[in-house]
Amino acid sequence: MKNILILIVLAAFASCSSVDENNKESEKWEHKVQVKEVIHTSGYTYLLVDENGLERWIAVSKMDANVNDVYYYNSGLEMVDFKSKELDRTFSNLLLVQVISNGKTDMPIRQMQQPAQTEPQRSVSNTTPSANIESIGAVSLADLFTNPSNYNGKKITVTGKVVKFSPNIMARNWIHIVNDKGNYDLTITTTDIVNLDDNVTFEGVITLNKDFGAGYKYAIIMEEGLLK
Repeated sequence: MKNILILIVLAAFASCSSVDENNKESEKWEHKVQVKEVIHTSGYTYLLVDENGLERWIAVSKMDANVNDVYYYNSGLEMVDFKSKELDRTFSNLLLVQVISNGKTDMPIRQMQQPAQTEPQRSVSNTTPSANIESIGAVSLADLFTNPSNYNGKKITVTGKVVKFSPNIMARNWIHIVNDKGNYDLTITTTDIVNLDDNVTFEGVITLNKDFGAGYKYAIIMEEGLLK
């Protein structure tokens, strides 16, 4: 009887440890989703996922995935009206996820390869801003968005709070910063790394009506920003 009790206690302890480890792992990720549909192309896997009753499409580098699989991720690059040529299908809203995990290991099971493979296809300018570009200095986000034509093609410095960080997409990092009131949101491309909720200052060149293709457009964007 004593031996049986010991075995029961050990089994219960092992079960609790397993649950604790699973909870610890899930805390590393912002989103936990369950797969409802899987579509493969030559370079990408499209997953219709459910997160607490909300469904959306995400895309990752081609991987093995099945309906009812559970995955975790933190962020992604949102694509609007993205057209997949291989599928001959347009996704009204698609999230391009850089890193995804099944939660069973400390390492992600899939990390988006760069540069992109067959699709999504976007035209990207590799032109480096000229050193002769006019430098304006510090500009508030409110002034930038109110008078954008004053800063088109010019180098400025902006300050704001990081509300989104999407790393290593199209060989650059994508950052969203907002002002104190949160009513102006500027996208910045950079090679620098920041954390969510950081208050940061970036210097870079402003471009208006930037079109990366696939319906992914920006009325105002700062390119090749440098963290100050």
